[in-house]
Amino acid sequence: MFFVDSHCHLSYKRFPDFLARADNQADYSVDAMIDRAHNANVEYMVTIGTELSDIDELKEISDNHQNVFRTIGIHPENAHDHLQKFSIEEIKKIILQNQSAAKVIGIGEIGLDYHTTAEYADEQKLLFEKQIEIANASQLPICIHSRAAEADTIEILKKYPNTVGIMHCFSGSHEFAKKSLDLGFHISISGIVTFKKAEELQEIVKFVPLDRLLIETDAPFLAPTPFRGKINEPAYVSYTAQKVSEILNLPLEKIAAQTSENFFKLFPKASK
Repeated sequence: MFFVDSHCHLSYKRFPDFLARADNQADYSVDAMIDRAHNANVEYMVTIGTELSDIDELKEISDNHQNVFRTIGIHPENAHDHLQKFSIEEIKKIILQNQSAAKVIGIGEIGLDYHTTAEYADEQKLLFEKQIEIANASQLPICIHSRAAEADTIEILKKYPNTVGIMHCFSGSHEFAKKSLDLGFHISISGIVTFKKAEELQEIVKFVPLDRLLIETDAPFLAPTPFRGKINEPAYVSYTAQKVSEILNLPLEKIAAQTSENFFKLFPKASK
């Protein structure tokens, strides 16, 4: 039995607020976290791109660790800054120059976030669409971040009917889940599902077909119960899997096997 963490951020030095919580920051080196992940049967993980400046760093991480894959993309919270520094053609060129690397298995994380940066909604939508076009041209799945932007996310995705990918760290409405599934997307469940007030998400887990379900940590964010409020890491994805197994009344081994199979089918560049 093994697990796949389909979405984490292994570059913890980019999150100094989280590292400040650590008694010993060396405990959160990439090597230390990957060792703990493997000890917890988390055999594979994807470290997610959020800006162009992290491409080289994530390349080094994935190149140095056999079972770590990566994505390239610009997070919606970073859309405005990138469009101040780069033209769309420059962004497209940089991503296309790097997407063919063996360990790059998807484009992300991309999408819309009206919770934190709604004032830049137009720039977010522009960059979201352009990155979808890049992904489709590269025949890569996308990893979508959608927060407080369900209607616009679906509206944009309808323009690109052949796009495949993940609604990552799903915490949206039942209707959003249904529309995402109707468009062919997978739903990825994070540690939020273990929280006491996550009843709606727990019901959505029952609704999602088992062959469209993935699990993730979104580390260092959103540590599951019993680690809530602490630094999250890939080793903790097993707690999310355990909660999903309880919700669905299925053996943990079944959840591990099915979500891992789903991952490798969705990301054909990833290899065991």
